Amino acid sequence: MNTETHFCLRVDIDTFEGLKKGLPNCIKIAKKAECPITVYLSLGKYATGRNIFRRIKKKESISLKLPPWRRNSLKSILRGLVIPPARIGEKEKSQLRYYNHLEEIEFHAHGFNHVNWSSNFSNFTKEKTKEYVDAFISEYEEIFNQKPIANAAPNFQVNTHYFDYLKAKGFKFSSDFCYNEPFILKPHDLVQLPITEPTIEEFLIQGKNPEQIKEEFEMSLKAKTDTELNYVCLYVHAIFEPVKFENLLENICKMSFKYDMKPISHGDYYKLFNTFPPLEYSDVLN
Repeated sequence: MNTETHFCLRVDIDTFEGLKKGLPNCIKIAKKAECPITVYLSLGKYATGRNIFRRIKKKESISLKLPPWRRNSLKSILRGLVIPPARIGEKEKSQLRYYNHLEEIEFHAHGFNHVNWSSNFSNFTKEKTKEYVDAFISEYEEIFNQKPIANAAPNFQVNTHYFDYLKAKGFKFSSDFCYNEPFILKPHDLVQLPITEPTIEEFLIQGKNPEQIKEEFEMSLKAKTDTELNYVCLYVHAIFEPVKFENLLENICKMSFKYDMKPISHGDYYKLFNTFPPLEYSDVLN
């Protein structure tokens, strides 16, 4: 039995500013910490400011300890409201193709039209679901000249049509849940590589400072290796932690070596292991 604990750092790019400013910082951290990153790249339109309409509609509360203007750049907050939405242009595509050849990074899809997906994807019809999945597949193929093998649903918004269609299109795995270990989602037979750790954002909302957050991760990662868990996955957003908490994130990544973990990307982890426990969707939520 393999008792080595594998450490995955998942980076979501869901703002245009995260793509332009955050991604280079992510790569710098990956090189310095010798920790590969798994990037889930939002495709389609970037209109982050329109999230305000979702918050109003769903009556979502705003934490005063981590308000949107602290978490996002000003341009991201205004994009789609007073600044036009953005798309990945030829300059960004060229840069992404260059990054895609680096050994420290691996790119997967993160849905299509992030704000729209986040707002109502769980209620999409089969036809609308297929439209959005086909759209991100097409754009991913155009950028990277290869078929996507994985996706992460924006805002963890999923539906049964989505899982069926990913499987039908030959996807190898997806990352759509928070859970304590990888599993095979039944009845769709799709491997899930979930997020396992609390986010830096969550600790900030609790009122913890960077030093306290570092201590939290020290205790958590040590406990994971002491109990010989196979898989750990931390999740960050490119516009936030790699930009505003670069040193903290680098220190957390370096902890993987301190506790004899093996830093690994989602794709490489999937290649190493092919046996996961089966779970029904309802079991994941409980």
